Amino acid sequence: MTGKAAECGHGDAFGGEVLSDRAAPAAQRIADLAKAASSPSKSLLVEDSEPLLNALRAGLRFSDVYVLDSSRPPRELLDECSRRRVPVTVIAAALATDLFRSDKRPEIFGVARVPAPVQPEDLLQASGDLLILDGVRIVGNIGAIARSAYAFGAAGIVLVDSGLASIADRRLIRASRGYVFSLPVALMDWDEARSLAVDFTRAGGHLAALDAGATGSLDRLSAWEGRLALILGAETTGLTPQARALAQATVSIPMNPAVESLNVSVAAGVLLHRRAWRNLAPADQ
Repeated sequence: MTGKAAECGHGDAFGGEVLSDRAAPAAQRIADLAKAASSPSKSLLVEDSEPLLNALRAGLRFSDVYVLDSSRPPRELLDECSRRRVPVTVIAAALATDLFRSDKRPEIFGVARVPAPVQPEDLLQASGDLLILDGVRIVGNIGAIARSAYAFGAAGIVLVDSGLASIADRRLIRASRGYVFSLPVALMDWDEARSLAVDFTRAGGHLAALDAGATGSLDRLSAWEGRLALILGAETTGLTPQARALAQATVSIPMNPAVESLNVSVAAGVLLHRRAWRNLAPADQ
């Protein structure tokens, strides 16, 4: 059976049939998206309730949400689906296990359209600070930073030499708990990042890099009233020469000298929290 989609939020049980046929077009589409190394696609998977809810609230365009016949999704998520007119289809747990090729298949997941790539203008026209991540490649760190950036009001993130082909990477979506769609996240090479930095400074912005050996004052950075682009390198390699060439100032985070370094996601959280007074301020102030 191909199953009928039931609009979510209507009652405790879903109407219609259960998707259980491996040959159904919907099942084949899920299987293609669930492949670990699938070819580029116009669609993506968002797995589990919290990432789904956050992605829905961020405005990601979903075509379908699927719920295993063995699970009960949160009412909050179903209500959000109903508000956004996203249909829900019940899928057999055995079929989901087959499609995801693992017993760790998600209890609930959605299929959405991959968002358009972020353009430099999207970052330049915003009012908050930017983060430029220099060679940060651990997806868990990038996801944690995206979550913190949204929490503390940053205007966007630039990933340089991240190793990611797209923000539609399933690992990144999971690591960010779906918040990677809540603010602009751009993939750039160094030529593109340099061009953005030039335009950013021409518009009155300032670029500052975090460097363990720097003597610059974090308090001064925190108090800066204009826009900042905060550059952070990978924990093991630090800033690249390209990043150092862009920075107009360098700062360090005061800490116990017995600790060699902070995880880059923790360091980003510290800097973003110190700038939250500006980035979370109402737009009319």
